[in-house]
Amino acid sequence: MSGDLAVSPLVRHARRLSPLLAKHAAETELAGDIAPPCLALMKEAGMFSMLAPRAAWGPDSGLPAVVEALVELGRGCGSTAWVAMILSGGCALVSLLDDEVCDEVWGGDPHAAVATVTSPSGVARKVSFGWHVSGRWQPASGVRHAQWVLVGTPVPGDRGKDEITQMLIPASEIRIEPTWSAPGMRGTASDTIIADDVFVPNRRALSFSRALSGGYATRKINLPLAAVPIVPFLATIAVGPVLGMVDSALAHALGLIRERGAIVGTDYSRAVYSPAVQLSVAKAVGLIDGAHLHVDRAVGVLSAAMKSRTGLDAAAAARTHMDVGVASTQIREAIGLLMDSCAARGFASASPLQRIWRDIEVACRHQLLVADASRERLGRALLDVGGQAPER
Repeated sequence: MSGDLAVSPLVRHARRLSPLLAKHAAETELAGDIAPPCLALMKEAGMFSMLAPRAAWGPDSGLPAVVEALVELGRGCGSTAWVAMILSGGCALVSLLDDEVCDEVWGGDPHAAVATVTSPSGVARKVSFGWHVSGRWQPASGVRHAQWVLVGTPVPGDRGKDEITQMLIPASEIRIEPTWSAPGMRGTASDTIIADDVFVPNRRALSFSRALSGGYATRKINLPLAAVPIVPFLATIAVGPVLGMVDSALAHALGLIRERGAIVGTDYSRAVYSPAVQLSVAKAVGLIDGAHLHVDRAVGVLSAAMKSRTGLDAAAAARTHMDVGVASTQIREAIGLLMDSCAARGFASASPLQRIWRDIEVACRHQLLVADASRERLGRALLDVGGQAPER
């Protein structure tokens, strides 16, 4: 990414934090949550609320700076960067709601964080002035560090079809069940949110379908991100930590490969002399560079649309999301090549590379980072078939 990012306060904060996150990354994984020394400084720097409207930089400070800050954090610790991304993304969603709600969330704390699970796994019962919401939602990354939670719940729509609505609930009114167990991203504490008949006033209900289409633009005229479809926006920030992870993986891998001795079964006394290793490393670098370029394009398209308040048509939105999916695919291929080139040394428990590899493989399975759905949407838009099911 280019421009004035080097002087952005947000990026400078993230860059200063990254070495500390790297120092405590193994501790974060072992504990299953962000290491205390990192947690305190992340909160103090506002890294869990980068997209909160009352934050020092706020959602309008520039998407390139937000993504680059997440890349910097990801170079230090994938789990910590992922929590920062999820909580900041929750802030972006809540900022679409009325100013009254924003006052509730950030009036007393400009760095209040919002944990989010968008999948509609709850139940909502309509009552006067709002809803009674119950359910279980998982995985909720960083929920233990959030002051609010935003959870997906289907509600009856105008045309007899359920509409996915995000219900905003104070963290004090939910329970957290420790359920997170995965081979990667272990330090995200992505546990389960439980709500038992919690009242949610109408003002704290966010229409996800409206956010999907940029439909809050007329209601939030001073909020540029309201003008763009929310899914490409969230996908673009989601890939930031993963880009940072693969950058870090490359640095660790190059060190291991330079130290690697003879390749058994060949005439090469050191791995660095092997053309196969040389080509593999070069291909990995090309894929990583390609991933950065795809994300740069996504950031540029979204930034331009936010600045002009013009929004994105279906094809542009799908192409932007597809850029992120392609980047995710390239990152996974690149880390695979690097692991091949490092051989068993890269999988040693003492090597940070094996943790980064596991984190990437898990993170890239997030629904926002899987390429096929965005490719399908782009194909439909380009072929003018909209959302219709194929004829049989």
